[in-house]
Amino acid sequence: MPATIKLKLNLTKLANEMDKASKDKMKEAVNELRNTVLTTLSGPRSGRTYRVPGTKKTYTASAPGQPPAQVTGDLRKSVKGSVEGSGMAVHGKVKASAKHALPLEFGTKNMAPRPFMKPSFDKSLDAIRRILTRTWF
Repeated sequence: MPATIKLKLNLTKLANEMDKASKDKMKEAVNELRNTVLTTLSGPRSGRTYRVPGTKKTYTASAPGQPPAQVTGDLRKSVKGSVEGSGMAVHGKVKASAKHALPLEFGTKNMAPRPFMKPSFDKSLDAIRRILTRTWF
């Protein structure tokens, strides 16, 4: 009787492991970006000082080009990350859904931009690249 070695490649198991790994990596990258956005939205600003509507408190607004100052915290609370898809098409997204997010990021005819998403992405890019290119298994 001949000596036999059988090899079996289980592509289904490998595909499932790759799917899970791609989602895990994307979640980590999205979390990195989301945390950077939240950090960008924190801290003091150097614009004008205003009174918080309906209170006796004051806050210092952001100057043009700075990330927006925090007044109510609604913008920070609206920053969420999500991961969708599977296999060869996994997509990550960080979104600020507050109604004033877009006008702050890009400005309006009456207000210069107070960008926070693009600068956060730029700050996170190296870390995101490291996360997504690290060994998978």
